[in-house]
Amino acid sequence: MTSLKELQESFQAGILAGDDAILGEVNDSAREKRTVLFGVYRNAYVARLAEILGEDYEQTHAYLGDAGFAQLVKAYIDANPSDQRNVRWFGRHFPDFARETAPFANHREVTEIAALEKALADAFDGPDAAPLNIDAVAAIPAEDWPYLTFQPHPTAIRLAFDTNAAEIWSALKDETAPPAPVRLPEPQALLVWRQDLMARFRPLPAEEAMMWAEAARGVRFGVLCEMVATFAGEDEAELRAATYLRGWIDSGLLAGCRVETG
Repeated sequence: MTSLKELQESFQAGILAGDDAILGEVNDSAREKRTVLFGVYRNAYVARLAEILGEDYEQTHAYLGDAGFAQLVKAYIDANPSDQRNVRWFGRHFPDFARETAPFANHREVTEIAALEKALADAFDGPDAAPLNIDAVAAIPAEDWPYLTFQPHPTAIRLAFDTNAAEIWSALKDETAPPAPVRLPEPQALLVWRQDLMARFRPLPAEEAMMWAEAARGVRFGVLCEMVATFAGEDEAELRAATYLRGWIDSGLLAGCRVETG
């Protein structure tokens, strides 16, 4: 006699892996064959996964339209069986899958719109940390400033886009006509993070993107100022660096700082 545990495992395999062994435990009804009856569960499961992807990648759906998005979703579900108890993580490979799957691989903006949506969701669900307070930074003696290092907020995510996907996403979010996709002359850096219980993003100019990348690696502020001077000229380099730093603090992009003299 089949145990309850064995029956549950067989049922799960029938849903997740298409294993028909469970059909031996299902009876035909007066109106339908067992394959049709069990197919209801299979179809409902796939439909729910598709619904989850539609919720997680709402603007990707809007950009591709119903038919295009359904094509991508079906291919993704076929290639990526759910392997997590929490469906929040089911779509975690979706941007990478779009990048590698025809015909979407030929449209870089699709991957990047999806990547932005994933980053926003990850930032929203990211760990809590108190943002760095401007008063705490202002209290540090001036002679210690060259030795300051900064800790990014744990929700901060840096992206680099080859297309105008961020503009497309913003237009779709505002329910306005998106611009035509274009390749950018240089990659565009974006920062995604959570501030005041809201996931946000903003593009970074090239100089600030360089400074953020180095600051996130633990480079001291004095060296950051030198790098800014090298990047775009010595004129007011320290002021530019300090302006970027103040913007990060005001936006909640930093979680801490400390003096590194060693």
